[in-house]
Amino acid sequence: MTLPFRFLPLLFIAVVSTLHGQTTIKGRILSSDQAPLPGATVMLLHLPDSTLIAQEQSGADGSYLLQIHKNGRYTLHVNALGFANYQSRDLDLNAGQPHHLEYIYLDAETREIAAVSVSGQQPVIRQYVDKLVVNVENSVLAEGNSVLELLEKTPGIVSDGKGNFSIQGRAGANVRIDGRETYLSGAQLANLLRGLQAADVSKLELMSNPSAREDAAGTAGIINIVTKRNKRNGFGGDAFVRGSQTRRSQGTVGGSIHYKVSGLNIYANGSVGREYSADSTRIERQFFSGGQLQTTQRQKETKELSPGKFHSLRTGASYEFQDGGVLDASFHWLRGRFISRALIDMETSTSSGSIRQLANTQNNFDEQFNNLTFNVNYVNKYAGEDHFLKINFDYAPHSNDYDNHFRTDINDIPSSSIRTSARTNVQQLSNTTYAGRLDYSKPFSEQAKLEMGWKATYFFIDNDVRNDTLRADEWLRDANTSNKFQYTQHIQAAYMAYSGKIKRFEYQAGLRGEYTFIKANQLTLADISRQRYFDLFPNGFLLYNINDNHSIRGSFSSRIERPGDHDINAFRIYEDAFTYSEGNPELKPERSYISEIGHTYKNALITTLSMSYGYDVINWIARTGSNAGENLTRPVNIGNYKNYSASVMYNHRFNSWWSANHYVNAFHNRYSGEIEDIVLDSDGSSWSANSRHTLELRWGIRTEIAGYYNSGVTTGAVRTDERYGLDLAAEKKLINERAMLKLAFTGIIRNGNPRYTSSYGDLVIWNAAYPDNRKLMISLSYRFGD
Repeated sequence: MTLPFRFLPLLFIAVVSTLHGQTTIKGRILSSDQAPLPGATVMLLHLPDSTLIAQEQSGADGSYLLQIHKNGRYTLHVNALGFANYQSRDLDLNAGQPHHLEYIYLDAETREIAAVSVSGQQPVIRQYVDKLVVNVENSVLAEGNSVLELLEKTPGIVSDGKGNFSIQGRAGANVRIDGRETYLSGAQLANLLRGLQAADVSKLELMSNPSAREDAAGTAGIINIVTKRNKRNGFGGDAFVRGSQTRRSQGTVGGSIHYKVSGLNIYANGSVGREYSADSTRIERQFFSGGQLQTTQRQKETKELSPGKFHSLRTGASYEFQDGGVLDASFHWLRGRFISRALIDMETSTSSGSIRQLANTQNNFDEQFNNLTFNVNYVNKYAGEDHFLKINFDYAPHSNDYDNHFRTDINDIPSSSIRTSARTNVQQLSNTTYAGRLDYSKPFSEQAKLEMGWKATYFFIDNDVRNDTLRADEWLRDANTSNKFQYTQHIQAAYMAYSGKIKRFEYQAGLRGEYTFIKANQLTLADISRQRYFDLFPNGFLLYNINDNHSIRGSFSSRIERPGDHDINAFRIYEDAFTYSEGNPELKPERSYISEIGHTYKNALITTLSMSYGYDVINWIARTGSNAGENLTRPVNIGNYKNYSASVMYNHRFNSWWSANHYVNAFHNRYSGEIEDIVLDSDGSSWSANSRHTLELRWGIRTEIAGYYNSGVTTGAVRTDERYGLDLAAEKKLINERAMLKLAFTGIIRNGNPRYTSSYGDLVIWNAAYPDNRKLMISLSYRFGD
């Protein structure tokens, strides 16, 4: 507990010692999609004679630093290959004081060749030493999709559609939005991502081996969703309307406004959406005893969402001070409601095939979530981009309300008797997060720097569940499954990372320490459990630049996955009369170790080999329930796992109007352990591929074609089958390039029934889903103002 407080004086002394004046001009050069532009030529010219005063190439992060020696009027010229030239407004600069200029954004250069419009673009996929970045901002195919759908089709990510994600086959990826934890998982996270529009996303960052700066949570690494921020000067905005058709219809309207001048940047954007959908599922369960088949259940479920509603509002303001400091405050509100109903027909037969029971269930779901995020941060940059102090505070209240009920009519064939089972499930769940952090970076030379920081997170959940059952036409409270549960998690963390460069070698070594306190309070049972533990998480990166075209990189990190509130809440949640789930209060944290080595050629051909090992792996296992014919899903520490992975990414331009990127990943997972005296030994090899093509056609039409394939993944006791699809989209600028018309068709070719198999103990399950994922979308937007 005292470690962070001992750490603060060191930060304070280091900061104070560096506060001195600078006779410099500094800033950053970025592309229009906010990616750093290294190697841009920055020239400072004296007016009115345009005499060259200073010149520099922008660094790896797009930063530049120029010196002035006398007062006067100046202008900046910036040139970069593939981008339009830039000239600043006249600048009245005084020597003797530092000048921190606004970011400079370069637009892709456009020219006409044989009546074909050619635009320079950043590669869709870029590999950095510590992350893989997928640029989404200029993607036509992102339009009309939710972020959940976007992640399902992103290279290197495998999604089960229920809020659980894998990176390169490793389960347990931690999902963040703009670098901040969501503190949601499973169905809650899926609902949040379903309500967030992919059109609002700038890029996705896949950190399979995060540095010590990042939280250690997430045994497979981190998926960071970076949303768009205003880059335009002056006053302006845009408005859009979007409609799509699957088996049912969806629609979204929204827009944004911005005002940016003299260091002040104010923005707001919002959207309202509604969707309808229809899908179905086929499930077969086989129950065994002593290795002999006893009964088989065949279930058909049809489900309609009618409707799903989404409301999103994101607003914020930032101000850049003359001394280089930036103060930023933002607010994000996301709200959704899903009203749906499902019909389930289930047939139970004996081992000989004779029908023993018929059941018909009507389920009604009314689920709502309300997510708020408040953020305030301050960044003070001194001489150069690597010398800074960052202060950040987050406040994030989130609530979920469930009002679900089902009624099942059960016909026991031998006795010809019909009985009814009915249950209501009302949940009121709220979680609140407070997080504060300090980050400080100090360069010792142009070749080395030290980073250190501290973070404190407080997370509290209050979950009130009431289950009622119908007995003799009277609703009675079920005391065995109703409960009030509270969960508290407090984490104190401190880190230190040292990085540098020696000739052709670049390196970083980091160490993060995290103290964890967890309190789980089962108020209904008057049972309180507490956990306290401290962990160290070392990591390191090494990059060797063989020459200008070739480089080799290596990395290592250790990670943790702490059980969440839904993992340890022991009370049951029913889906129908035969299917339910419950948590496990005895869960231990899962830990993993990840190592990677890779080769890069011109950032065009990137190869990566990785290996990871984990123990006390947390996995939800389906097994037989309390009574015959029932099935229960419960999380357990299943034992150990190993993952071996190899991936190749290739950015390729066929000619002046056709570019493409391709990604192939092959991996092997193996799980071994013992669960409640049942041996688990499962393994499987898998591979996935993504190929995306961008074509700049005549008449200013830009199209994208993307195909994806996943052969299936082994995760614990579950093996998913193959999934694939082909998507097509096109866009055309109108009205002096202020309007944009987009048309997309996702799922032109797809497998309509992704399947999985679960095998554990005396229960084997086959599941085939028929989702509503073939979509035709049209969108029209208009930009006004500056």
